[in-house]
Amino acid sequence: MPMKISKKQKRTKEERPAVPGEWLYLAPEGVTVRQIAGAVLKKDGIELWEEAGVLEIELGEGSSLDMEHTAIHPKDAFTRSFVEENGCAEVYLVTFAPENYDGAKEVMRQILAGCGGLFCGDTEDFTPIIRGAEL
Repeated sequence: MPMKISKKQKRTKEERPAVPGEWLYLAPEGVTVRQIAGAVLKKDGIELWEEAGVLEIELGEGSSLDMEHTAIHPKDAFTRSFVEENGCAEVYLVTFAPENYDGAKEVMRQILAGCGGLFCGDTEDFTPIIRGAEL
């Protein structure tokens, strides 16, 4: 006998965001967290720790988009190749709650418009990939 799925269980499964919560921002050489912060139009709700290479941008309702400058592991030739093929040199780890994707997408659009580069999922194949023209 098949198991019945209640409407509440079904709705919860359908409402799950299809986007990852962990991303990479690949930026042109020399792009700093200060430049990224300057590209975001909303000037309040931004915390910047420049020496640590960390940026926190409030998305509202207690959520944020967090960015941290990082280096590619020396043995990670696959990521290094992807970054270089896309004309980038700086890598930032980006995290936000997937259910806040709409707010995060607007911040990503502003960063891409001001600093260039691309956002991609921190996944095995770097998908999804978002470039400035796609937002």
